[in-house]
Amino acid sequence: MHIAHVTNFYSVPALSPSSAVRARGIAYRAAGHEFSVIVPGTVASVAGTEYGTLVTVPARGAAIRRGFVRIPLAIRRALDRLVPDRIEVADRLSFRQLGAWARENHVPAVLFADDVPADWATDAALKNYDRVVCGIDGATLSPVRSDAGIIVTMQPGVDLEIFTPLRHNSALRDTSGADLIAVCAAPLTATGSVSIAIDAIRKLTEDGTDVHLVVLGDGPLRYRLERSAHGLPVQFLRASNLSLAERAEVFATADFALVTAGGSVGHAVALEALASGTPVIVSGSIRSRIEFRSGGGVTTAADPAHIVNAVSKLSEVSVESRRRAARETALRFDAMPLSRAMIELHDSLN
Repeated sequence: MHIAHVTNFYSVPALSPSSAVRARGIAYRAAGHEFSVIVPGTVASVAGTEYGTLVTVPARGAAIRRGFVRIPLAIRRALDRLVPDRIEVADRLSFRQLGAWARENHVPAVLFADDVPADWATDAALKNYDRVVCGIDGATLSPVRSDAGIIVTMQPGVDLEIFTPLRHNSALRDTSGADLIAVCAAPLTATGSVSIAIDAIRKLTEDGTDVHLVVLGDGPLRYRLERSAHGLPVQFLRASNLSLAERAEVFATADFALVTAGGSVGHAVALEALASGTPVIVSGSIRSRIEFRSGGGVTTAADPAHIVNAVSKLSEVSVESRRRAARETALRFDAMPLSRAMIELHDSLN
């Protein structure tokens, strides 16, 4: 079957499509299915990738000046051209219109509710969806629709084969020349809070710590953040330019991951780092969702001084112990059962 996934058009994610969507696409293709992902961009384009067909709909830069109303229409046109057998929707901006498109075209539709505010997920909004997928800590949906049996709970996961400590790259690490390497993967927006990570590196440097920060992300605040990091050991990489394997290599080579973004974005980044054997310092609002093995990660306030203290605390644990603890923390979030469950879910929607 041909499965089309509409990713987040409402905000700028750390990576679009996310690594979870990319990994699921690889699993779909391995099972013999076709996978297309519709993402926002500045110009229309279609490209083949390792995980499927990437379809870019103009929804950034000058395109946004035409207003939000036209974006759902542009997505509908993209779906008209793709002619999918199933659609997955993870966009709060267009989920109502895409549900209607699915019903009009007799295409079974699945909504990822964690990307939709709970007060938006009303009976009327959900009526055109065959299934609504919620994470364990996902949105609280209408009790009427819950009783209808369309709600499916699935724990968010990470691909443990792509994100693995085996991707540690000593040569890449040596290029920094620093004693400690930290990575911060987040959208370069106000909600990504990357500035907190940069301020923490500034404080660590002032305290005499030999540290190098790799910022992995895309977004409108890139140049402002680069200016604020001027003179500091901070390197910016565009998330969109890296394959999943290269992204995993960055995580596996770092000593710590600073998770500044909250919600599902921060949760995904934390899992990617943990699976790569890299302890995390979580300052975003995901702290209740992951129970860390000792040495595998800590939660802290979104404050540079607290992050510095967390770095000091984790540095007291041996490298081998904290990497093992990080990986063990991630093992219960294996994405393969989720991918198989999604394939079974799509197969059941006739």
